[in-house]
Amino acid sequence: MEHDEDEPLTQLSTRIPKALHRKLRLHSVMTGTSIMDFVTIALREKLAGASGTPGVTRGKPYRRNSLSRWPLGTLRRRGPLKR
Repeated sequence: MEHDEDEPLTQLSTRIPKALHRKLRLHSVMTGTSIMDFVTIALREKLAGASGTPGVTRGKPYRRNSLSRWPLGTLRRRGPLKR
């Protein structure tokens, strides 16, 4: 198991393409690693990054499609909502 027994866990829910999920399941069975451990290792490696700065990634942010209502970079938190 990849995580410490004392380390609190949280649930990660995301949607991935069906074909990618099948490859992940097959990889998990072939290597004897759980999907949870695989994702934990992959996230730690990705977030450590080559730059050594945790939490920093390179490249453009993901955008679902070109018809998105909000252009990239326009959604910034500007404080609490006023009602």
